[in-house]
Amino acid sequence: MGGAPSPPGQERYFHAKLGMSLASGIQRGIATPSHAVRLWLLACLLLHAGAVKAASSPEDALRARVQECYVALTQGDWKKVEKCLTKESKPYFRNETKKPLVGYQIGSIKIDSGGRTATVVMQLPVVSIAAPQPILISKPTVWRLIGHTWYFELPRPGGGGQQGTLGLAPNPMMPNTPTPKTAIPPPVASSPDLKFESTWSGFGRVRSDAVKTARFNFTNVSQQVVTLAEFQLSCDCLRLKTQQMQYKPGESGTLEIELDVSKLRVVRDQSFQHEVVFKTEPDGAYVKLMIAAFLLAPNSKLSPSP
Repeated sequence: MGGAPSPPGQERYFHAKLGMSLASGIQRGIATPSHAVRLWLLACLLLHAGAVKAASSPEDALRARVQECYVALTQGDWKKVEKCLTKESKPYFRNETKKPLVGYQIGSIKIDSGGRTATVVMQLPVVSIAAPQPILISKPTVWRLIGHTWYFELPRPGGGGQQGTLGLAPNPMMPNTPTPKTAIPPPVASSPDLKFESTWSGFGRVRSDAVKTARFNFTNVSQQVVTLAEFQLSCDCLRLKTQQMQYKPGESGTLEIELDVSKLRVVRDQSFQHEVVFKTEPDGAYVKLMIAAFLLAPNSKLSPSP
């Protein structure tokens, strides 16, 4: 009964208590009416300033907008990405060959003195020669405040493809990589039925004739039988080894995908990244997995990873 008011009523509570206190002060001769009015106005201004300070700052608003855009980029939701772009950037984006990003982190945000332009440094994963795990590369992106909303401004096309315009460091691909036979459906939703220990598998440095197997451990956390379907491997160098396609509630499994490097005809040291996408039934959601390695040419001076 006598506790603090709920947040929506805090401002009304403050005004009521302030009015009672000032009225009591006038009655006892502690404050004059004009003095009370000045105190009331000052208190209201301080209350308003506190509310403004508690609201989202420009940096917070920009950070949320960047998150919105890059989550869409990792999901392959191109329509949602377009909504984050400036009007001038949309034609550039539509003409790009699109591929979902592997991941991202927001490194730093710097808003210019005028408050209308900002530079956001993104941390994007790429495969390194030195380590089997991906390393983060810093790439600056430009954002414009139009009205009350931040928009991503892409640079003019310069031959770097989507990887350049979206801030992702170009990733050398194999010159003889086979073209996917069918288009990979965008992972419009992450399946809630399967819980993976990791959706990324890296082999580090591998020889040009190596055959490796990526293993993705998972558990069916739903209350229904889940079927794995519609696998898109995106490259003839990848082969699905797992035979079991149905998993009961609570059952665990391992998705095994073989990488045969010899089918890529490696001629120089370079990085390799390929997505594997499949569908889960009956929820109809997609799962996206990533296989990465650094491929060594036959005459490479580097040693394969142990």
